[in-house]
Amino acid sequence: MDVEKNLPPHARGLTLVELTATIAVISVALAITIPSWAAFAERSAVSTTANQFLTSLRYARNEAVSRQRHVSLCPSDDGSTCSGDFRGWSQGYLIFVDNDSDKQRGSHEELLRHETLQYPATQVATTSGRPAIRFRRDGAAWSTNATFNICAGPGSKRAVILYGSGRARVDDTGPSNRPIICNPL
Repeated sequence: MDVEKNLPPHARGLTLVELTATIAVISVALAITIPSWAAFAERSAVSTTANQFLTSLRYARNEAVSRQRHVSLCPSDDGSTCSGDFRGWSQGYLIFVDNDSDKQRGSHEELLRHETLQYPATQVATTSGRPAIRFRRDGAAWSTNATFNICAGPGSKRAVILYGSGRARVDDTGPSNRPIICNPL
């Protein structure tokens, strides 16, 4: 079998100049794409975390109404007791039936959920002085108006705002269009 007869008529390799130009084009494309991809990933983590908190607040409110019992949320380091740290929500949080309405989970109080964040590097803090949220039997959260500030980077911020009526929403700004403040932990 003659090898030369089986080659395509114009088969040839790349020159060094062509290879260098191709690598340069790929490098420029990556230099443009990677920073925007990182920003996209941060925004996605913040949106996912905000939606997770909104879902948890709605779940707790629904359980309070359907059970006709007080239901509380609190940050937790160990998955069974409340930490009391308003900046500790990133470590995980509890949703529990709060029989004695003290916003602290006792051993006799039913744990409904132990939640952990899908993106643990996301920073979550509530309004100072609001280390726990309690929903009453009617679904209201009077005396616990709170804002969850959720941050993952300088441009990636969201707020979950909980009103005294028990309703919650997600926004790009805090209450009354105030900026979302992210403090280093």
